[in-house]
Parts: sequence; C-alpha cells; structure tokens
Amino acid sequence: MDVIVTYPSGKDANIGLATYATYAAQFFMKQLKINRLKGVINIQLHHKMFIDGNGTEGECEPLSNRIFNVSVALYSNWLSTLAHELVHVKQFARGELDDELTRWKSNKYCENIDYWDQPWEKEARRLQVKLMGEFEKFNMEE
Repeated sequence: MDVIVTYPSGKDANIGLATYATYAAQFFMKQLKINRLKGVINIQLHHKMFIDGNGTEGECEPLSNRIFNVSVALYSNWLSTLAHELVHVKQFARGELDDELTRWKSNKYCENIDYWDQPWEKEARRLQVKLMGEFEKFNMEE
C-alpha cells in the first residue's frame, strides 16, 4: 500500500514528520501483513489533542476496500494511535469488518454496541500494544 502524509488542509506535512510517519506506517503495515496489498492510505496529521470535538485521537475511514483516510491527532500518543488505526485498515482491507460496522468476521452486530465492547476495537487495542512493542524493539536494535 502506498502512504501519503499530509495535514488536514491537504498541505504536505513537515518533511521530517512525514518521513517518520511513513516509516512507522510501513513498519506497522508489514507487521499486519497488509504492506503488499494494492491501495492508498492517506494519513492526515492534526496539530491538536483531538481530531474532533468528541475527544477522538484517531479515525480510519474506508473510502473503498483499497483507499483509506486515516486521521491522527499529534498532541497525544500519535504513534500508538497510528498503529491502532492501521489495524482498522487491515480489518477493512481483509474484509473482516464492513464499512457500516455491522459485520465482524462473518458475525452480525447491532450498531449500539458500546465502543469498548466492539470486537474490532478490542482487537485494535490489543494489536496496537503489540505493534508498539515491536516498533520500539526494532528501533532499539538499529
């Protein structure tokens, strides 16, 4: 998958920040085994604590099963948030989760499941911790 890093305005992100975000995204995608899929991940880096008024630090929006918009708030633990959102990219790209959030690995779910109880969020939180551990370990070795 190709990675494009910008600010929400569409302007190119700072070169150092964009390079590091791309590096991290590629590492996470390789760990999730989605790096060889055809598609594009548009990562928008928000210079604030939350990307919206609801206290959201990150978001993954599937435009199709191969094009994704990922938003990440920089004034939080943005690398961990990026890892979390890329787990959602994997879920959508592999067909594990539908874009209405009503079908998870061939099981139907109603729309009113509490955020913390949604199985796709449980997986994203679990894998986010694993991905961050692997990322830190890999970068300590270099």
